[in-house]
Amino acid sequence: MSLQQYLNNKVLATVSDAADGGATTFLQIFPLRQTMALSGDVVKLIHKGTGREYEMQLSADLDDSVARCNFSSVTFDTNIPQGSVIIASKDKGFDRTHSSLQYITFSSQAATAEQWKTFSSAGISNHTWNTSTTDTGTTVGTSQITGISTAIQSVGIVVPFACTLVGIRATIYRVGNFQTAVGLFCGTPAYNDNATQDFTLRAYAAADNSAGPDSNYSQRPVKAEDLSRSHSLSAGDIILPAFNSVTNNGGNARISYTIVLKTTKIL
Repeated sequence: MSLQQYLNNKVLATVSDAADGGATTFLQIFPLRQTMALSGDVVKLIHKGTGREYEMQLSADLDDSVARCNFSSVTFDTNIPQGSVIIASKDKGFDRTHSSLQYITFSSQAATAEQWKTFSSAGISNHTWNTSTTDTGTTVGTSQITGISTAIQSVGIVVPFACTLVGIRATIYRVGNFQTAVGLFCGTPAYNDNATQDFTLRAYAAADNSAGPDSNYSQRPVKAEDLSRSHSLSAGDIILPAFNSVTNNGGNARISYTIVLKTTKIL
């Protein structure tokens, strides 16, 4: 491994036992003293002898719980010698050091409908939501709520600095055994203009009771979660949270929302 590779990346672990080439899902490593990387992270293995790089997506946290690095299957075209190192890129290290997660929490209570419904002109400060749309789409990235008035645009959740939308986690209480969904619609309001605006769906989650013990949506807390997004928001963009009924229009829904944003420290 070259000096430049060391300078550009952070060493996470060192291989403790040589491994044969071919398909494998783990490497033995010297014990760690802390969590170094998380499940889902993409790290690199640097071959001690040749300096060749292999990318690996972790299938478990890289920490001191076991002396091994677990990852999705990778086929090595050569043996991996002891002393090979596992590294994270400097970009990942910078992101972990200089970014943080921010949470916005609020609630709603309203009659359900097949069409998306959002808050009133009081914004998220009032739990009664009565702004109905004519839209039903649920495709992230393309579906929209259309013709949103300036009154509603003006009380959307505005982001003061550029950031990243990670997604939403909600708890839904529905009166009646009917499935409910939540969504986050984003865009730029029509600043200084008396014009309606369309906003695009950037996160979506339907109530999920698959974990049991019951299979009923009625009058119990049921989670809805979409925390896998990475949508860039510019300063001045707004978020319009909304909900709709997936399976039936009957009954009220009471929902607690938490929006997750990733922000970067201003240097």
